Amino acid sequence: MTRAAFVTAASRIMRGAVLVSVGLFALGIGTLVILSEADLYELREKYERAKLALWGPWTPTNWCPPGRNAPDCVRVNEFEAALKAASDFTFFKTETIDLTGHVVHTGTRFATARDVVDGRPIFKWCYVNLSAQGFSRQIELATQSADDPPAFSSLAGLDGNTLAGTGLDVDVLNRVARTHCRFDD
Repeated sequence: MTRAAFVTAASRIMRGAVLVSVGLFALGIGTLVILSEADLYELREKYERAKLALWGPWTPTNWCPPGRNAPDCVRVNEFEAALKAASDFTFFKTETIDLTGHVVHTGTRFATARDVVDGRPIFKWCYVNLSAQGFSRQIELATQSADDPPAFSSLAGLDGNTLAGTGLDVDVLNRVARTHCRFDD
C-alpha cells in the first residue's frame, strides 16, 4: 500500500469516526432533552405494565388496555382515577399468637394505586408488639423488599428482661416469624 493510499484510507476512517461520534453525541443530547421533560413515574408505570404484559402471569383481570370495558377494568380504572394523586399505600394484616394474645402485624407498602391493582408491593415488614409489666415494645420479626425472599431478624440479642412476662422466648419468636408473618398473602 502506498503512502498516498494509506493517508486517503486513514482520512476516510477518521472522517467516519468523527461523523459517528457527532451523531451519537447529538442522539445523547436529544435523549437527555426528552428525559428531562419526561414524567419518570409515568415511564416507570409504562415499563411495569409492559413487563407484566410480556413476562407476567396473564389473566383477564390484569389486562386492561385503554377502551376495554370489562367489569374488572372499569373498577380498576375507577380506582386508579380516584387515587391518581395519592401515593404510598400501606395495608396491614394481623394474626394472634395462640395462647399468648400477642398480635403479629404484617405491613405491605405500595407506591401507587396501579401497584395495588397489580399486587406489586415495594416493601413488607412484620413485627410484634409485646406488652408486659406496663411497658410496650415493638420487635421487628422480618422484612421483605419487592420480590426478594423475606429476611428474618436475628432475635438472639433479646435478653430475658425484654421478654419477661410475655410468655414468649427467642425460639418461640423465631418460629412465630416464620408462621405468622404473612408475606405470601
